[in-house]
Amino acid sequence: MMRDPGELRRRVRALGRRTRGARIPDELRAEVIRYAMERRRCGDGVREIARALGVSPESIRRWTASTVAKQTRALVPIVVHDDDATTGPLTVTSPHGYRVAGLTVASAAALLRALA
Repeated sequence: MMRDPGELRRRVRALGRRTRGARIPDELRAEVIRYAMERRRCGDGVREIARALGVSPESIRRWTASTVAKQTRALVPIVVHDDDATTGPLTVTSPHGYRVAGLTVASAAALLRALA
């Protein structure tokens, strides 16, 4: 059930003038995030939500993005191939425009070590 944004906006206003870096207490921020996530699921835009709550659109975007990122973190399997054939030939280009093409990973690493 979506809560009334007026009550959240009143609580944000009670904190005083909103400036960059002005902290919102964790409990209130959690309620704002829950409200914003619910509105985002309904298709509402970040600016519209921010206007309704009296915070910046960037804060809403950042808070909801970090909440989604925390919810979707998971370990995923990674396959590592120890075979130069899995990559195409590499090209190393120097800052001065010299190019060495057709290198393998090992030969490119050796070249860069020699030039360092």
